[in-house]
Amino acid sequence: MNKYVDLNKFGDFEPVNVQSLVLNKFHTEDLDFHAKLFDGIELEAVQLSPGAFKGSLFFALVDKLSFHVSHCAQALEKRIEVHPDKFMFCICLCEDCSKAILGITDTEPWIYVLPPGGKAVATTSVDCSLLIMTVDCEELLTHDNLTPEVRNWFHKLRRDGEFVRSARLTHRIREDAFLTIQSVKGVDSANQSRTIKVVHQAMMSSISTCFSLEWLERGEFAVIHRSPALERFLKARNLIAEHAVNLGHDISQALSKLGSKRSLEQAFALHTNMGPRSYARIIRLHKARRKLRDERYRDESIGNIAAQEGFWDWSRFTGYYSKHFGELPSETREKSTTQSPN
Repeated sequence: MNKYVDLNKFGDFEPVNVQSLVLNKFHTEDLDFHAKLFDGIELEAVQLSPGAFKGSLFFALVDKLSFHVSHCAQALEKRIEVHPDKFMFCICLCEDCSKAILGITDTEPWIYVLPPGGKAVATTSVDCSLLIMTVDCEELLTHDNLTPEVRNWFHKLRRDGEFVRSARLTHRIREDAFLTIQSVKGVDSANQSRTIKVVHQAMMSSISTCFSLEWLERGEFAVIHRSPALERFLKARNLIAEHAVNLGHDISQALSKLGSKRSLEQAFALHTNMGPRSYARIIRLHKARRKLRDERYRDESIGNIAAQEGFWDWSRFTGYYSKHFGELPSETREKSTTQSPN
């Protein structure tokens, strides 16, 4: 697969913990742990494709800016909530990632912007690499390089964000972010404070200037509008996620109001490569997995936990579970017990 970025170019960092600078690179085999490593956003992920999870994340925190270069071998669904004092910017780093995020298949590069307190459900495909940045809200909106029109646009962002289509804007923000990361790599303690200040100011200036120049060139931002199929999928997905254990008559009736059975199946196939009932089963498998790893359920049998999530046939549950996560339910519990602190 062609990629704009080779994650290995950053090298392996020893953790650096100082007041305003943190650099780290993680290789993870735990989806929930991977999701908790992001700064400035709350993230909960569901693995959509089968197999043991493999991920890597390079993380850099420079004052009030955070940078995350994330790669996951599995297709994922991510529920994202941005902290109330942050903006989130996301850029796909894969040239041929046909369903990079939220099913957007536009061939021209884009940057996804979520406002403070914004929420979104995103799907990413197998072997997808993303650059995710969070930026202090007040600093961005009061920056001298931000034009009034762009400031107003940021203020009025829809809660689930916007996709801005622009090769120039996307490439410039991406390259400046990587330059920032490389600038703080290996900085000595004597120059640490000055370096942090310089690169922080430079990156804030880059973001505000790039967005302002893009607006001045076009007179607006070229946003990518969400398709009816995407909106249908998101509404159906929320219903199913909430009632995954019991997709009875009431839920089926509610889903029918969103479109025909065929149109819903097509929407789910487009965004998750599966149908609504298979999706509901994966949601239930994740709920069972989290209970197996939770000390509060340590005294519950695996069979009882499976039943709580609607799996009444033990052999089928074990088969579904091992195929999707690459290990038996008992192995999940054993690993959780081994890794628990004494």
